This record gives sequence, C-alpha cells and structure tokens, in this order.
Amino acid sequence: MSTLTQNEYLMIFRSDEWYNRLSASELQAVWNQCNAWYEQLAAQEKVVSGRPLARSGAVVASQKEPVMMDGPFAESKELIGGFMILKAGSLEEAIQIARTSPNLRYGVTIEVRPLAEECPMANLVREAAREEQLASA
Repeated sequence: MSTLTQNEYLMIFRSDEWYNRLSASELQAVWNQCNAWYEQLAAQEKVVSGRPLARSGAVVASQKEPVMMDGPFAESKELIGGFMILKAGSLEEAIQIARTSPNLRYGVTIEVRPLAEECPMANLVREAAREEQLASA
C-alpha cells in the first residue's frame, strides 16, 4: 500500500518577517500580488487549505522526559509563516506552482512535500505483527 496521498502536497512558507521593512504602499502591492496568486490557484481548484501561523507557540522535544520550550524563536533566521495544501498531478507540478509564488521575490523559501496517507511507522508495525504471526504459526 502506498503511503502517499494522491495529488496532495504541502507547501511550507519560511522567511524572516521581511514585510515589516516595507512601506505601506509596497506592503499593499505585495498583499495584492499574493492574494491574486492564491485566488488564481483557488479558481483552478488547486488549493485544498492554507493558513498563516501565529508567531507564538512551543517546541516539544524528547529527552528522557519530554521538554517544552517557548518558541518558535524570533531570533531564528527563518520562521515558518504558514502552509498551503494543494492538489497537483505530481510533485513536479506542485514545485512548478510553488515557483509562481510572488513571495519568492522577497526571500521566502517554500518547502514542497507530498502528503502521506499514514505514518511510515504504521506500515512497519503491520509488517512486524505479520512476521510475529507467521513465526508463531
């Protein structure tokens, strides 16, 4: 069974808060470009979902005991600013769509990844259970 979701890709937008350095008119122009880009993709039924992310949150890491830290950290060079889930025929098409984002002109990077149907660990768990069942038969 394939673990990839057919035709759905996650785009993760990363950047510093470059837009804070723009004048009001520059900011409005960029806003209009980004909205037009999004609306065009929505009209083509390429957008499944998308949201900006709040600048506050937490990072949870595992050590002997789970540790929670404040974050994401503002001093970090790149923040994850938001995400979009889109429909595309292939990873290559999703990459081509990402390349049309007006945000790229401002130093934003976009990570494009296929969505999976399930966690890769689930398949390993099923395989291990089958092997155990065969060994005990």
